[in-house]
Amino acid sequence: MKDIIRPLQSTMFAPAERSNAKQLLESHQELMNDEMLRMISDAMPDVATILSPERQIVYANKALLDLISGSNQDDYLGDRPGELLNCIHAAETPGGCGTTDSCRFCGAVNAIIECQRTRKQVKNECRITSKINNQPVSFDLQVTATPFPYSGKQFIVFAVKDISDQKRRRALEKMFFHDVLNTATGLNGMLYVMKEAEDPAQIREFIEFAEKAANDLVEDILAQRALSAAETGDLKLNIVEYDAAEVMRDVAAYLRHHKIAEGKNIEVAHFDGYLETHCDVQLLKRVLINLVKNALEASYRSDTIKIEAFEDVNRIIFRVSNPGYIPDGVRQQIFQRSFSTKGADRGLGTYSVKLLTTKYLGGEVNFTSNESNGTAFNVCLPAV
Repeated sequence: MKDIIRPLQSTMFAPAERSNAKQLLESHQELMNDEMLRMISDAMPDVATILSPERQIVYANKALLDLISGSNQDDYLGDRPGELLNCIHAAETPGGCGTTDSCRFCGAVNAIIECQRTRKQVKNECRITSKINNQPVSFDLQVTATPFPYSGKQFIVFAVKDISDQKRRRALEKMFFHDVLNTATGLNGMLYVMKEAEDPAQIREFIEFAEKAANDLVEDILAQRALSAAETGDLKLNIVEYDAAEVMRDVAAYLRHHKIAEGKNIEVAHFDGYLETHCDVQLLKRVLINLVKNALEASYRSDTIKIEAFEDVNRIIFRVSNPGYIPDGVRQQIFQRSFSTKGADRGLGTYSVKLLTTKYLGGEVNFTSNESNGTAFNVCLPAV
């Protein structure tokens, strides 16, 4: 139970102050003694809590207790929602959930604050990355904050519904159909023009483009299948020795004729080294393709996207950079599963990069972005 009042504690967003243990226990006991409240809340299929004005949990319904396998009030009493859900940002500051810089973009704490301000029900979507068994796990949640005046106090009923499967399925379907339809339309157009062509040289050129489009179609299907398998833990790796320079050249060649590369340059930096390094090369290519695609989409005509590699101590670093700058609000959420600057039901690009790199390639991914030097994503892999 978090029972310390810190009236002078600093925060980067929501107030950091907490109730003391006596206040929490009094509120908890008063709510627990209300039999009608217990019956109604336990009948709710979704997780629901009652929060104090300091955003601390003073009551939990049966769905929440089942979720955390807890029956003791010490399992949740005094926690804030992000702390109960093991949000990776909740321990970044002494003030806990709601007080970090990242919390400014959290749908949960914003719903609670808006509900307190307006005394009206507020619904939000919330992307949260939790630490479970020391591994990051992404969730998409729908949260509802509802005013709950009770016994002269201003509580909030805070309900949480997991919509991760729904969001993931919609995003995967939208991306899959979007990418496949674009490629198939281009292929169909080439075949139509080819029928009308008479010059053998022109026909050969059209055949080459059609072959490239067909390969792209297969690649799109394989990429979607790999991401689906990666999320369910069913992805099987094919570990082989690879040449970093060849991998970068293949990625650049694949994307140079892509529609989003029109008018832009993809430059592959010279790489002298050759390590006897092994990984799933197709998976590595998909990671780099996603990064280069994102860089192309964030660039203007005549911009240059650069792909390079460096040898480091016991590892190799692939870097994809472009002149663009990522705003602060986007940087804070860049690796979350359903976050996207491209519209609704997108947002698996950078998330899939992190998922595939950390969980399957045994590496890590990070990035830097500023107005002076642009943006650079680094994929760091073990050289073993």
